[in-house]
Amino acid sequence: MAAAGGSTETDMSTFREFLKQYNSVTEKCFGACINDFGSRTVSDKEEKCSKSCLEKFLKMNQRVSLRFQEHQMLQAQGQSLV
Repeated sequence: MAAAGGSTETDMSTFREFLKQYNSVTEKCFGACINDFGSRTVSDKEEKCSKSCLEKFLKMNQRVSLRFQEHQMLQAQGQSLV
């Protein structure tokens, strides 16, 4: 049963980290893209900027994840040779 508790703890930690990243990118993209608070609607320019900002973040995150996986595989291969 300890393994199940550890898994839940890991899942919660992963979810917390995801929420931190989500909040961070939301704040950064909002700050960089939303400028007009005099209107209830989001302008086309603001929407395009927000989408571009989010896409850039997602691509960066995917690239970092791939590099991390490659690093983990190389590290595991190096340990298996020892």
